[in-house]
Amino acid sequence: MMDQHQIDELLNKARQGGASPVEQLMKNLKPEDAKRLNAVLADEQATRQLLSTPQAQALLKKIVESQNGQSGK
Repeated sequence: MMDQHQIDELLNKARQGGASPVEQLMKNLKPEDAKRLNAVLADEQATRQLLSTPQAQALLKKIVESQNGQSGK
């Protein structure tokens, strides 16, 4: 599980902009799903709560590993 510092770093990177995995995901979502995700991401407390779930932790781990060129094993 990610600690608070790692979650803070991810939030800061997301705020800095650029073609993030979240932006790539948003392009593939239905408009109503993208709107709901944007609402969650706009609320820092809701974003932290979402990022602390086991499902989000597993997804974030895969994203970080793929960006670092690791296999995810």
